[in-house]
Amino acid sequence: MEILSKLSERLRELMEERELRSETLAKAAGIAGSSIRSWLRGASVPSFESAVKLADFFCCPLDFLAGRSENCETVTPKTLPPFYPRLRAIMAEAGVTRFRIAKETQIKDAFFTNWARGEKPLLVTLCVLADFLNVPLDYLVGRIEY
Repeated sequence: MEILSKLSERLRELMEERELRSETLAKAAGIAGSSIRSWLRGASVPSFESAVKLADFFCCPLDFLAGRSENCETVTPKTLPPFYPRLRAIMAEAGVTRFRIAKETQIKDAFFTNWARGEKPLLVTLCVLADFLNVPLDYLVGRIEY
């Protein structure tokens, strides 16, 4: 999966710039060290919460962290709005239904029900949604206004 290698590369780059080891980053960002090592190996993808914690720690855009953009302008951490209502508002702006997203992507309709119940998507799913809706990841999750 391409996002795994891009994320691994970006995370390694950001850690090297600050001369951080995985355990130091883990403690500072509030993430398990084993998770960070897994991401560095490209063996797994962060959850929504972990991706935001990493981006907040490095004050970088989620799109940069995920390798979707070369833009590394500073993004100030802030409290995020609930994901599902935010997604629904962006879908309404775009004139897109959940059924269309399910039909035209690999995102199952059941995911929307789970998100309405408070679950959050993985970073990979966020990337698919952002691509489909043609918006930055940070806008999708409420870290920036667009």
